[in-house]
Amino acid sequence: MAKLFDYISLTIITFLLTFVWTALAFDSALPALIMSCTITLIAVVTLRYIRQKTGKPYTYDRLALEFGIRGNEYVISLLKSALKNPDICAGSNYILLEKSILIANFKFSALNISDIGAACACAKKYCRKQVFLICRTIDRKAYAVAQLEGVRLNPVHIRAVYKLLKKYGALPDLAPIKEKPSLKRFVRVVLNRANFKAYAFSGAALILTSFITPLKIYYLTFGSVALVLAALTLTPLGNGSYSAPKMCDEFEKAVMSMPDQICIEELEN
Repeated sequence: MAKLFDYISLTIITFLLTFVWTALAFDSALPALIMSCTITLIAVVTLRYIRQKTGKPYTYDRLALEFGIRGNEYVISLLKSALKNPDICAGSNYILLEKSILIANFKFSALNISDIGAACACAKKYCRKQVFLICRTIDRKAYAVAQLEGVRLNPVHIRAVYKLLKKYGALPDLAPIKEKPSLKRFVRVVLNRANFKAYAFSGAALILTSFITPLKIYYLTFGSVALVLAALTLTPLGNGSYSAPKMCDEFEKAVMSMPDQICIEELEN
């Protein structure tokens, strides 16, 4: 499912632009409003059609479901196939990168203190101070474990893993799950926490613009709606998180590295 805030942004921009110009062509506001709504609807439907034809093969949630079913060893195997380096030091749930360790612990519940403790122990075993942890979410109390152990913990969410696998042609061929439209799913997508920046920026820009335009009521209305949505993403209704680009940088170095590296486990033996 495409990011909903893309459609919201398109709707707002298209409606405002078409209304401003059609208002000049009609003596009454009603025909201009009807024309603007029609053009906006056509634009949104067209964009959705194009995304379905040229966009990603399936959703982030579909890949997350596969990770949850097959386990962490499956996640690591996909990442190793993207590396294309048979000599990379890796285990059933981790890959050693140049200055960090990538650990997979993906499950649909929040990672607890014991999960973070195990990740820190694995990192200290291989003398790594930075951990990139592939997960769904982490309990806030569990972060204290990483601080006590002196480990820098960086959660890596499904969006970042999806893009990384797709970039290196390692994205698995999965049949998409067709979900029937529902109010619960709609609310979950609209209030995804990752949409906060887009909602906040759009709302602030629209409200500020209302002070310099005669169409004050329209800018204030849509700006207020965007800010309310931004606030709701920070409540328990919001979910999701931002990606971790630093992990991708470390992964890029591993892709470019020479295949003559010696695994630490071999040195210990």
